[in-house]
Amino acid sequence: MSHRIKIYFGLVLICLLWGSSWAAVKLGLETIPPLLSLGIRFTIASMILGVIAVFQQLGISRSTAFWKLAAIISMTSFTVPFVLIYWAQLQIDSSLAAVLFATYPFWVAVLSHFYLPAEKITVPRILGMIIGFAGVAFIFSDGFRDVNSNTLFGMVALVAGAVIQAFGLISIRRSGEHFHPVALNLWPMAMSSLPLFAASIAWEDYSKIVYDQQSVGSLLYLALFCTATTFVIYFWLIKHIEAVILSLSAFITPMIAVIIGVFLLGEEFTGTMIIGSILVLLGVAVATLDNLVALFRRRIVSR
Repeated sequence: MSHRIKIYFGLVLICLLWGSSWAAVKLGLETIPPLLSLGIRFTIASMILGVIAVFQQLGISRSTAFWKLAAIISMTSFTVPFVLIYWAQLQIDSSLAAVLFATYPFWVAVLSHFYLPAEKITVPRILGMIIGFAGVAFIFSDGFRDVNSNTLFGMVALVAGAVIQAFGLISIRRSGEHFHPVALNLWPMAMSSLPLFAASIAWEDYSKIVYDQQSVGSLLYLALFCTATTFVIYFWLIKHIEAVILSLSAFITPMIAVIIGVFLLGEEFTGTMIIGSILVLLGVAVATLDNLVALFRRRIVSR
């Protein structure tokens, strides 16, 4: 498989898996509190990655730069943004959550402009992101009916999570080139589990926890596929694709979530969803226009 095909395959896979994660998170939170759920999710994922690291003989890095980056990733890619996103999903509908997290590419674009000199904001990217965000908002427009003052904090928390995770992506793009993607996930995830469990024990109510087929299945699916698998692929892709282009996956994942809802949960596929999906695809195409031109000159994929 060529290097370019691997990149395309990785992009498709993370969109499919993260598109399914919204429903899985919602199902799991019905019977397990968010901090405990996250702690278990990251623990299982780090154990899986630990086994992979042993088989690949990665060892434990002695680099100060690695552990500094690992600490930053732990806070900005896992602990803080995931706590905010999980908590927000207790306050607002998943449709509104998907739209708000779709602001992620905008924050990546802004941070890239200032922290990644080779990845400046361009007019096609700004226009494409506006069109793509409009498409996501259009797809989930029906979910805005229940927005009120009580959901404001959940909305702010989710946008804040998107901003912080964008900073994490930029940090990896700047400093993670020489480190293995498995190691860059294994140790930050393991580090994230400890404060999550501690906070869960301190603040969450365990009296109503139910470990049934639904909750356990949700945790295992999220840990194996939507965490261990996707983040390793994602961190690998960061080394080979510009940060803004990779962040556009945040526009595609809500479309996947809609498709899953229609075919697996029997939800209705409306005209607004069709129009919104077209806008999303158009937005991604416009945002990547300059990169599509560069592709033919072999500049988008690093060698």
